[in-house]
Amino acid sequence: MKNNGSRGFTLIELLTVVAIIAILASLTLTVGPRMIERARMNRLLSAMRQVDLALEAYRIDFQTFPPGYGYVSFDAEDPQPPADPADEPGYYNLMPYMARLRYHGDEDMYDEFSDSYDTLDNGEIGLLEFSPVGHRRPDGTYDLDYSLPRYTGQVTAAFQTEVNRQLTTSPRPFIYIPVNKQQFSRAQQFWWEHAPEFADVWDSDDPRLANLNFPPRTYDAFVLISVGPARNSFGLLAEPLGWDVEQEDNGRNLYHILGLRAFYLATRDLNANGLLDFDFRARTQQGEARQEYDFNGRMVNNNLPSPTMPAGAGPVIWVNQ
Repeated sequence: MKNNGSRGFTLIELLTVVAIIAILASLTLTVGPRMIERARMNRLLSAMRQVDLALEAYRIDFQTFPPGYGYVSFDAEDPQPPADPADEPGYYNLMPYMARLRYHGDEDMYDEFSDSYDTLDNGEIGLLEFSPVGHRRPDGTYDLDYSLPRYTGQVTAAFQTEVNRQLTTSPRPFIYIPVNKQQFSRAQQFWWEHAPEFADVWDSDDPRLANLNFPPRTYDAFVLISVGPARNSFGLLAEPLGWDVEQEDNGRNLYHILGLRAFYLATRDLNANGLLDFDFRARTQQGEARQEYDFNGRMVNNNLPSPTMPAGAGPVIWVNQ
């Protein structure tokens, strides 16, 4: 009588199936994360592009890009800052740029790699990291406290609530650094000559810097900075270094000069190869992190400004200039 019972798998067949499953699992573990990161990077660049378009629309309406937080307001005619901090909201720009664009709180246009507003991951909110979050209403809009003076890095009682929000809120807007190209060109020439690596010197008597007047007539260039997959700004957001101009008149021009320096670092391409020295994509995909070269008779490398992570991956940088 013919046996119609089902036949089991042979050992070779089972081993073949197991091998195929192992290969597929290996591919999933190795290729999957790369595909996820590539998708996140594409979303990041799309969001940066949207913010760029919104800033360009603002420029069409107002003939300038918006000022950065802490910059001297276009309406501030007095060269002396107010003695009373309570009067600073009328003298400095204290509105976050995304609020001017009417996208404040729109996380589709924020930095999805950010874990908080602390981009250096040092437990503090630096001057160029600071961007008011405000209180979210039930309808999703925000109350921003414009009665606060300009943030100076000191977490006083008045700033405690706002700083706590920034340390615990995620994601954050992209870091936005606007400059005037003519002013930046003068500062860039000075830094190329004196401190090409990190622009960490300033001489108020140098003729290229002595007559820089802030605010400029317009802001006609900017960079957006994302912490990127490495989730760190790696020291690109300049902090005060004790230059005389940072101290005089209660630091009236402090944010402007820090902005010029951050723009210099973000756009630095000392070997003129068309790749930004500190950009994540250039450093991880095109070997820019390993570059070392002669710049005007001085050996320069592409170590990041961060003293703790000089050979890091770098942030993602979007330049409009």
